[in-house]
Amino acid sequence: MPETKKIIFEGYSRRLDIFAADELPDFSRALVQKMIKDGKITVNGKKVKPSWPLTAGETVAIEFPRAESKTKLSDLIIHDAKDFFVLIKPAGMLVHPQSPVWEEHPEAVFSSEETLVSVILANPPKGFDPATPRAGLVHRLDRETSGVMLVAKNPEFQAEMVALFANRDVHKTYHSIACGEVPDDEGTIDVPIGRVAGGKIKASDIGREAVTGYKVLERKNGFTYIELYPRTGRTNQLRVHLSWLGYPVLGDWLYRGATADRLMLHARRLEFKHPLTGKKLMFEAPVPPDFEAAWERVSASKK
Repeated sequence: MPETKKIIFEGYSRRLDIFAADELPDFSRALVQKMIKDGKITVNGKKVKPSWPLTAGETVAIEFPRAESKTKLSDLIIHDAKDFFVLIKPAGMLVHPQSPVWEEHPEAVFSSEETLVSVILANPPKGFDPATPRAGLVHRLDRETSGVMLVAKNPEFQAEMVALFANRDVHKTYHSIACGEVPDDEGTIDVPIGRVAGGKIKASDIGREAVTGYKVLERKNGFTYIELYPRTGRTNQLRVHLSWLGYPVLGDWLYRGATADRLMLHARRLEFKHPLTGKKLMFEAPVPPDFEAAWERVSASKK
């Protein structure tokens, strides 16, 4: 059954669509008006027009979208344990809605495009505690980055994993295709990262510490297949560091990488000690077919 929220309107008269849009900041104005026209937002139990003038004491009922998703969570999961599960996030999928409203109103995740959170909440795995904050998220990946992610099933394990990430006790490995042939077989990029004028994230002397290790796996035809080891967890860190080094990620339009069908960055591996048992764990996400095809294409091309 869809969840319904009821609000007693107070104050001066306002149009229903304007009032509802304020109550649902994660919803577009067009979606709010459609919900009103479809009878998903009613006044005193009756269907009205979006322009209905609300008066004090009237009850506005909002029926939120059903918990549905096109993607099956079971198709993404590669490991399901008592306290957590591990999945492979597809490239192009947001981890969660951009507006923070969903954290207090999880039902809002079903109002717009499909995200990893909406996939999780539409069909949570066995043992998942719905009271777990942020749908169990403990870390995230950029929209265009594919790869392995861990999600907690309960608040206790979530807190333990957040602490591991904060203390840099989770070791992450990424694969990427860089534009240009990186000369050194391995190295470390130790360059601060921060937001500059205009809001763009760049290497900056006044930024926060950011450290990335790397190892070249293969060079060919002006491109490098490279393995990356982020020692810190700054936003866009790997993309910024490779761009600063002079070898931006293939498909990274923001940091001047050559054009490709997607950002060629893949979270390959997660390694950590189970915070409760101390057991060493390692989870891997195979490089997806589109990534392999991109490398075959550029490595076979002529300069």
